[in-house]
Amino acid sequence: MKRLLNTPFAMFLCMVMAVSFIACEPEETKIDENEKSLAFLCEGKAIAEGSTYTSSKIDESYQALGMTRFVPGIDIVGDADGKVIVTIKSLNKTMVEICAFGGCQMTLPYMNYTTDASGEISANKSLPLDIHYTPTGEGPFRAEALVTAYYEGEEDNAVSFTLVMTNE
Repeated sequence: MKRLLNTPFAMFLCMVMAVSFIACEPEETKIDENEKSLAFLCEGKAIAEGSTYTSSKIDESYQALGMTRFVPGIDIVGDADGKVIVTIKSLNKTMVEICAFGGCQMTLPYMNYTTDASGEISANKSLPLDIHYTPTGEGPFRAEALVTAYYEGEEDNAVSFTLVMTNE
């Protein structure tokens, strides 16, 4: 019996069984407890990651002046305090504005219709982003923008959705 276990075939069989056992062990799932998450909201309801959100909500004070201004009412909320960067990229080359974190920026042609805003947020408190579109000329009007946000230094955990503002 001792002789059988020392044969090359027996040693090979033991190695195969050991490798199979190791390969079948479940991997440990590593959870980064420091990972932060963000979500976009409209009227208190979450906008699904990667989705398209369409709004035709108009600012009535502008309408009284004979102008059209779309104000979808987008907020952002995070589960941790920290600096957040929000990027707006116009997908149909319209000028979309974001007024948040104490300033306003617009998606302008010389910036490839992209802009960003950044500032501090508090955990679990929604912050209005005041993204809006003021069209010129004759309608129908339509602005499409990719809205992306992430905590500073955590670009890999970015969340985004496509915002459509239209009266079509």
